Amino acid sequence: MNREIFFNLVIISLAVGLVSGEIAAIPYVGVVALFMVLFLSAPIAVILLIMLGKLDLTTIKDSIIQGALSGFMANITFSLGYCITTALIYTVWKYTSNYFLTAMIINSSLWLIFTVILFIGILTAVTNAFSNFCLYYIINYIRDIYEKKHNN
Repeated sequence: MNREIFFNLVIISLAVGLVSGEIAAIPYVGVVALFMVLFLSAPIAVILLIMLGKLDLTTIKDSIIQGALSGFMANITFSLGYCITTALIYTVWKYTSNYFLTAMIINSSLWLIFTVILFIGILTAVTNAFSNFCLYYIINYIRDIYEKKHNN
């Protein structure tokens, strides 16, 4: 994976995570945003780069590494965006959509929050690596069908 693909993947993953983190503060939408970051942030970033013509999934190893990297980066910005948004909403309007998480963010020490973010980041990296692994096989399956249909 060259440097340009690496930076493009990281930037798109950070943007996906930040948008999802901001959306997660909305009641009942937060669960959807969390599952989107847990499972779909890498496929979203990779599909966008493929559509822009900057990436091609060539090997299984590359797809797994790209998925893990994208998932971890998306989780970091998701967590930071969610923590900042939740803390601001609570301090300004005294409103919370999830009392437990808001209390943890406001009252916990910084090392505990970073530990939880790191743990969830590793989980997100693993799930997005698997999602990108599945995306690799789906794209190759579609390519095979397309080639069989157009070679005859």
